[in-house]
Amino acid sequence: MLEYSQNIPQKQPLNLLKAFAINCHPDYRCLLFPKFLSDNMVRIAKQLPPINPQQLRDTFKKYDSNDDGFLSKAELENAFKSLGSHLPGWRARRALHHADANGDNSISLEELDEVVKYAMKHGYVLGK
Repeated sequence: MLEYSQNIPQKQPLNLLKAFAINCHPDYRCLLFPKFLSDNMVRIAKQLPPINPQQLRDTFKKYDSNDDGFLSKAELENAFKSLGSHLPGWRARRALHHADANGDNSISLEELDEVVKYAMKHGYVLGK
């Protein structure tokens, strides 16, 4: 189940459309989900750019505004905002909680891999 602030993973919109088409009664499909909407959603879903961990890591590193090699909560918040988070402050706090192994309230380059895993797990992609 997706939470409100969570982005939809890349393949999920297309899978949702397929599941809807399979599970919906044919007589009601046009009333519930007009074909022109489903066609546009498929088009949008297919345009999401591919992403790999290195691209996401580079995106987070770009938000190290003071070039100290650490990401503060504010810098993480800006990074999550650029990735399309609805609640970037909350997402930054959760990422800090998840990845800040030494408890210094910042993310070092060594801890950044955990933030990347966290962001990928929650479906963040580039180009939103």
